[in-house]
Amino acid sequence: MVVVCIANRDTDNTVKASKFNKDVCINLGKNEEYKEMKKENNYISTEMNHKKLIVGVVIIHVCFMLIGASGIISTLKEKNIFYGLLINMIYQLTLIIMIGVAMKQYLITSFKKFKADRISVNIKRVLAGVGIAFLLSCITRIIEMTVCSNISVPANQSNVNGYFVDYPILAVIMSVIMGPFTEEIIYRGILFRFFSKYGELCAVLVTGFLFGTMHMLSSFGNTNILLFLCQWLDYFLSGIFLGFIYKKYKNIWINISIHGTWNLIGAVMILTKIMLAK
Repeated sequence: MVVVCIANRDTDNTVKASKFNKDVCINLGKNEEYKEMKKENNYISTEMNHKKLIVGVVIIHVCFMLIGASGIISTLKEKNIFYGLLINMIYQLTLIIMIGVAMKQYLITSFKKFKADRISVNIKRVLAGVGIAFLLSCITRIIEMTVCSNISVPANQSNVNGYFVDYPILAVIMSVIMGPFTEEIIYRGILFRFFSKYGELCAVLVTGFLFGTMHMLSSFGNTNILLFLCQWLDYFLSGIFLGFIYKKYKNIWINISIHGTWNLIGAVMILTKIMLAK
């Protein structure tokens, strides 16, 4: 009888130990998963040199936009259009290298998640995104035609269009690959994450405002206020839309794909006009 009691006590202890070990394993697993998620979300390295690189990316972007607004690049383009293109390419490559160093883990992790989804799913997301972008563009164009008597292309877009005439391949690389990559990283990958501590809706609105404003710096003072506001609204709504895309999917590569595809359509239209004009 005593032996049986001991056996039962041993069995109970074994079961309890087994359950304890199982709970420990589950908790450890959750902790590892939490650490992995934290590592993924906290993609901006705590190392000071990486923080400086990220801040440097934003500063270089702002400075380049201000230089463009000052007319320096336009003056160089008038002397030789290749100078303007060269400065743009150097600017984009500098940002890409800095982003690659500072945000390597974030880009790799996001790309793995993007690649893990079915190709058909990603294609549908991109096509849906481009469709919504087209709808927003049509709305702003209707507003522009209704409100403004004179319609023109924003100075920022006009500068880019000029490169397609003489250097179409480089212009496509810059506007379809480099531009969408650096802009999405800056506005959604960096600034969105910074302002999201005040709420994701705040991040969407602020980054949309900054996206629209920075694209219109070159037009500031060079056109009437109504046309300026209409063109700014186009970029602003695009920024808002891309912000909501990032808020929904939390994957920068979806944003880059939508932005790049939209720019590709624009590039094809520009090249088609150039070919028909010849």
